[in-house]
Amino acid sequence: MVRLQTGFFLILLTTIGFSQEYDNVDEEDNQSINSKMSSSILDWKSRLHTGVSSSFFIDFITSPLSHVDVEYTDPGNIIRIEQGAVQTTYASYYTIGFVPRYNIYELKNNLALAISAPISIGFGNATRASETVIGASGFGNFQLPLFFNVFYGAESTYDAQDHIGFNVGYGFEFNKIGLLNFSSFSQNENINKSWVMPAFTAGAQFYRGLSPMEVNVKFGYGKI
Repeated sequence: MVRLQTGFFLILLTTIGFSQEYDNVDEEDNQSINSKMSSSILDWKSRLHTGVSSSFFIDFITSPLSHVDVEYTDPGNIIRIEQGAVQTTYASYYTIGFVPRYNIYELKNNLALAISAPISIGFGNATRASETVIGASGFGNFQLPLFFNVFYGAESTYDAQDHIGFNVGYGFEFNKIGLLNFSSFSQNENINKSWVMPAFTAGAQFYRGLSPMEVNVKFGYGKI
């Protein structure tokens, strides 16, 4: 039996943006507007992008492997304490999130460096990872990442004229699975801990009619 020594997740998210609709302004005028927009990092109206994300049946998370002391009572009322392996796995039915992104530096009208924090809440089951470990029994999960991103093409800035775009990002994510805990284990607080791990995200931006859309994949592995 092989166990993961570290936490893991793989998630595919579809994001509907609340950003400005696509238009066909003149490119020269557009660059002039963009230079004014990029003059101040505090100009939040031109740099803040928000959206709502959702995914169905494709979020999988496994907590890092840890250990707890388990107490056994042998014949003759002899107390024996042994270490037990702890690991919980989670599969989501549905995940919904809010995706704020702030462009900290707009190199041009279709290229930006940004920070993002796509918060999400999932609805799914948490159970022990295998028959050989102790694990939490519960429902739901919460994720709070912080990414440094590069956005290129569509929706990289409000003045981007591209029809399609791409983004990549790297950062760290806080994870908690089994928000509603149904376990009766005596050391429940030790088997259902939250953790932080490095995470990577990549995706594409495009338009469905006049509505901006994003499809992103997020992957994390490890523990800090």
